[in-house]
Amino acid sequence: IALSAHYRGRAMDAAPLFGGGGGAAPASSDVGPAAALVLASTFELVAAASLSSTAGIAAGAVSAALSGLLLALTLAVKLPTPLPATFAPNATRFLLAWWSLACLGLTFTGPFTTLGNGHLSTWGALFASVAAALPYSGHLARAVDRFVRLAKGDFGLLLLLCIGSAVVALQAFCSYVHSRSGVDAWALAVGLVSAAGCGGLLSQPGLAAQQARIVSLATAGWWTQGLVITFLPHDFTRTVNGFLAVWTCILLSLVLLNSTAGGA
Repeated sequence: IALSAHYRGRAMDAAPLFGGGGGAAPASSDVGPAAALVLASTFELVAAASLSSTAGIAAGAVSAALSGLLLALTLAVKLPTPLPATFAPNATRFLLAWWSLACLGLTFTGPFTTLGNGHLSTWGALFASVAAALPYSGHLARAVDRFVRLAKGDFGLLLLLCIGSAVVALQAFCSYVHSRSGVDAWALAVGLVSAAGCGGLLSQPGLAAQQARIVSLATAGWWTQGLVITFLPHDFTRTVNGFLAVWTCILLSLVLLNSTAGGA
């Protein structure tokens, strides 16, 4: 929400996310995201090197190099070879796609599935890349604004629960492929059913509004399974993404139940 509000004005007139060149000229207010991206990339690179992760090293090295040039550009540092005007918008688009894929690979399958500098810096780099891309992308800014409006609307809790359930399902699938554990398969089923149910209700807002109390009772009851899963020591519950996503869904389902208590 803060990123959207900060960059909304400039981003609306900027170049499309995957369009041609152009985009706003670098400004001093862009220093923060670029500096954060350099720092996160460096932390991720060091963490990956300590684990001898080739994919992690590549992710951090490429990002550190590009974000370093981006930071130099925003600070108006004189470089031996001037950068083209399209460098900043194209670099930020690339880094956003780069860290989106890196997060999926490094934090869901490894080596950064557990809590540590590698996990935190990888997610930090993704958020920093979003902030860095916003001033140059009208499409991205509008997408962020739309998400914020939906999340703050009448069905915001259901939307967030749908996203959380999808994260649970994705992490459970990655864990199941590795372990073939029954607990991981159970978590996968819980996440998939919840995500599909929430998605279906979001596509039928009238039905969701009419049956709000039933929906809230069903989701709260369904996610009691999640509470049981968090106590079982298996690959899925050892991951940060899986453990936090399950607890997020549990809490969201309880908040949703409480929000409909008066309409019983």
